[in-house]
Amino acid sequence: MSEEPAEYKYKGVHVQMNTDTPSYNLKAVVRETGIKAETLRAWERRYGLPRPARSAGGHRIYSRRDIDTLHWLNQRRQEGLSIARAAERWQSMESEGRDPLQERDAAPSDHFFVGQRWTEGPQIEVGGFDEADLQINSACADWIAGCVAFDEYGAQQILTNAFALFPVEVVCQNVLCNGLRQLGWEWHRDKVSVQQVSFAAGQAMQRIKTLLGACPPPTRPGQILLACPPGESHTFGIALLQLILKRKGFGTVYLGDNLPADATEETLSKITPDLVILVSQQLRSAGNLLELAERTVQHRVPVAFGGRILNLSEQIRRRIPGDFLGTDLLQAGSRVDFLLSSPYLERNPVLLPNEYRDLLDSYRSNLLQISSLVLKPAQGDPPNWAALGRPYFSISSSLVAALRLGDPSLISLESQWVSTFLDSRSIPIQVMEEYLALAGSAVESVLGADGDPIVQMLETLLTEIQVNIQDSEP
Repeated sequence: MSEEPAEYKYKGVHVQMNTDTPSYNLKAVVRETGIKAETLRAWERRYGLPRPARSAGGHRIYSRRDIDTLHWLNQRRQEGLSIARAAERWQSMESEGRDPLQERDAAPSDHFFVGQRWTEGPQIEVGGFDEADLQINSACADWIAGCVAFDEYGAQQILTNAFALFPVEVVCQNVLCNGLRQLGWEWHRDKVSVQQVSFAAGQAMQRIKTLLGACPPPTRPGQILLACPPGESHTFGIALLQLILKRKGFGTVYLGDNLPADATEETLSKITPDLVILVSQQLRSAGNLLELAERTVQHRVPVAFGGRILNLSEQIRRRIPGDFLGTDLLQAGSRVDFLLSSPYLERNPVLLPNEYRDLLDSYRSNLLQISSLVLKPAQGDPPNWAALGRPYFSISSSLVAALRLGDPSLISLESQWVSTFLDSRSIPIQVMEEYLALAGSAVESVLGADGDPIVQMLETLLTEIQVNIQDSEP
């Protein structure tokens, strides 16, 4: 089927072309937008924008719409919005069925979006921030510094001062969420230790628990069950969502992380929730989220879901039988409000193709033998790939998740963080090549030709990692 030309408005000019056709390489996009290549990759990784296709060799190929998306984001930044808020604004409009490119001229020319509100006239220099933004950003930076220094009293005092100046939701999102996100990224780049990140997460959870304890009893009908699937240990986001919902007056039951799928029926019968919210931050837990969601809807209980990995992948969102809560926690609270006030509409889940279901069962049942073959060459001196640490432990579970979700290409979602992990720790790419080659050989040895899709997944992952590292080189 040929693609119909699309007409849209850009800088006051009507343009008609195939806007979604991938046609531009990375250098062309950098040249036209003036945005550095590393910045483009960071925006894609963190905010899901732009959304380039990939060539057969794994290189990014951008469409005209991707380029116009970047112009749109740049314009929002010039109007005073941070890139994070600009991306949230784009995604919010898309979730409402609106095309941001069609509405770029919707605001009067003498209005500027500054900080969190519309203002008439350029009150500040373009690209600047108002006093409130500066204060909240400063609080976040100070809190991060306190946590890095393991200063418990200082970190908590910064939060106390921030809560005295700003609403609870604003501090939670702009200090705690942003702070933890930045620290997680800094750990990934080997700039802070896992102990410093854990300390910060503990301080943040301590404050959330205090706020939860101060919430009044529910005033609205509806019981909401919140949980993370097996394999998901990042619980701050769902704990914060619980706080938002309780402050809206909803009754909640928070089950925390690692909710076992085989206990779903008993749990639902005891709690009888009106809505189940499941959150997954990583690919390796997203497959388990699908299983929990499928079991829940079988009991005619509606499901809503969210989390970082769902923000990044529309393919995964389409697989889950439920409603996506969106990329913004505050908007998620409003979405829950809407779902509870709407009649239950049962969605038919997308069935997993039998070829992947059978392969998944075979891989799981033989995983111990496959792992032993990978480890066998390691007898004696530790192998080079032992330095991989966390990536070594996560790749197998990510393979399982991609197969469980019925889309082997999802393994590509793991490539960027693995690439950054290798680069920040000066681990040569050859170490990952060695490990993935061993893993592929082990799969071939145990599963034979039936394991070819998994071998191809490992090859895809390696290609993506190689491309990412090549793109990051000066």
